[in-house]
Amino acid sequence: MLEDYRLIPRSDEMPEGTDFCLILDNELMAPLINKGEMIYISRSAAPEELEVGIFLYDGRIYCRQYCEDYAGNMHLLCANPACERENLCLSRTEKEKCLCLGKVLLEKKPGMPVYW
Repeated sequence: MLEDYRLIPRSDEMPEGTDFCLILDNELMAPLINKGEMIYISRSAAPEELEVGIFLYDGRIYCRQYCEDYAGNMHLLCANPACERENLCLSRTEKEKCLCLGKVLLEKKPGMPVYW
């Protein structure tokens, strides 16, 4: 289900390592990624702590910052402080049901969301 995303054709203007791209149709990742902005994803790279990835969980696709806590829970975080309620926290058993589709290629590694 791609409610908030649109697939677009591949082009030579994409950054090196791009396997596919999407246009984000929500404000959840602003100011890192703004609504309507094209994001480039590498399937062969997994996001590291606080990097942005594309995740498939419970039949939905999420673009979120990734992190894990000391107990092994997975947190998929919105960058936009106004959308904090849209964060996902998956327990150690639930995170096994979450599939990472790739890492979003950004110019620099994002920091911790300001509300976290």
